[in-house]
Amino acid sequence: MPRKKKARPELRVVFDTNILHTQVASDLMKSDAASFIEANSGHEDLLVNWYLPEIVISERRYQMRKRAAELLPGIHKIEKLIGHNLNITTDILNRRVDEAIENQLASLNLSTIALDKQRVDWDKLINSSVERIPPFESGEKEKGFRDSLIAESFFQLVEDSPNTPSTCRLAIVTEDKLLSTCIKEGTKENKNVRTLESLDELESLVNTLVSEVTEDFIDSIRNKVSDFFFEKGKDSSFYYKEEISEKIREKFGEELASKPNKEVIRENGTWWLGVPVFIKKEKQRTFWSTSIKVEAKLYKLEWPSSSNTIIGESATSATGLVMPGTERKGIVSGLLGAEPPKKIEAGAWATKFEVFWSVNITQTLKLTSPTIDEIRLIGSDWDQ
Repeated sequence: MPRKKKARPELRVVFDTNILHTQVASDLMKSDAASFIEANSGHEDLLVNWYLPEIVISERRYQMRKRAAELLPGIHKIEKLIGHNLNITTDILNRRVDEAIENQLASLNLSTIALDKQRVDWDKLINSSVERIPPFESGEKEKGFRDSLIAESFFQLVEDSPNTPSTCRLAIVTEDKLLSTCIKEGTKENKNVRTLESLDELESLVNTLVSEVTEDFIDSIRNKVSDFFFEKGKDSSFYYKEEISEKIREKFGEELASKPNKEVIRENGTWWLGVPVFIKKEKQRTFWSTSIKVEAKLYKLEWPSSSNTIIGESATSATGLVMPGTERKGIVSGLLGAEPPKKIEAGAWATKFEVFWSVNITQTLKLTSPTIDEIRLIGSDWDQ
């Protein structure tokens, strides 16, 4: 008789709201999360199932409806301009949001965790609220009820899942430190549960599970690899030695100056580095990717009505900033003594990159011969 094919091990992934949140009213989750799910739903040697607690879906519904409602004033202005009633109401927008959520749940094959209220230890939850035990925040005001429901939903999924790591692993992805602390405490006896802080960490876990290396091996070198790539103020770090930020500025200077429209000014701020994501291992060489996000603030210039002006080629403030939208109006502002424009914050922007690199790992876990394989632009968007 032919040998029965061994069942694929399973990874059950639960997302918190902060991993999904996007400024776009029509999207249940931000594009990189949706792309990650699509890219990791067809592994031959690993079955990945995706879950959203009901409370997370409800929170995203609230956020999406709120964002949609912010679009209504613009629609009313269009109606006034064209002299026609488009008949778009809050109820219609809410229905469209609900339809978008259902469609995206189906298209991404996302399962819902329905909280069984009968299985919740409400006395314990109330005590945690009163005593400010994570996920509840310390302070005068109680905050953390929604997070506690996410935790309870995850605990129930753990209870209903196989507990052997070789058969089933579970992971929750959340940026919330208190929720992470709560779940780690509640699952400390479970050997098949992981609490992750980002999609980068989740990607590293998935790549580990579908490769020939073990989780223990990757875990044993992760901090070493992270410090090797970047350690603040350490000139010998790979990031500094290879002048990676300079390479990005040289290659992607135009993108680092990008902005959503010409009416705003962009000022770049902090460069954030993600944790190294394990990709694969070939003999002694390991391959990684590290994300870099350049935060930026967007500003509009508010010009005082009392500003003196003269004819010229553009409107310029006393600080030398060119007023957006006035390049061809032939007005120059900011004469000596004139009041300079005020900078009004108009939002946040972020440009994202991915550095693909590799390094040899010796038997004594020494890292040698690092190389940059590619620096890739991911794109610019609202800072989510």
